[in-house]
Amino acid sequence: MLGLKWTGSGPGAALEQFCAEAGEMSLPDIPPLPLPMPSKLAFSYAPLHSYVERYIFARGGIQNLDSSTKYALARAFQTAAVAQLQDKLLLALQWCSRKEMTIRHVVVSGGVASNLFLRER
Repeated sequence: MLGLKWTGSGPGAALEQFCAEAGEMSLPDIPPLPLPMPSKLAFSYAPLHSYVERYIFARGGIQNLDSSTKYALARAFQTAAVAQLQDKLLLALQWCSRKEMTIRHVVVSGGVASNLFLRER
């Protein structure tokens, strides 16, 4: 939707790279994206995708967004996606605790594991 060029690493890597390009630039505020299915051990990026799509459509299309708004929207999406991962992990750990299951390690693998924004959390 933002016209990001994917590399062999996929859309997540393209998003992360695009967000990093903005550096410390001052960006416009984007309303917070929703946290899909709060308090449930279910996962979906579809509500985040729909939010971004509606945001762009409401402004007349991607061609009507300046670069700082595109960067802000990309960062808002990345932040919401990572927040969902954090929320679902916490819910899963709480579930395990209620079942008296001891969790000593968590492994994140695949393309998600290479996301520096997530790894810094």
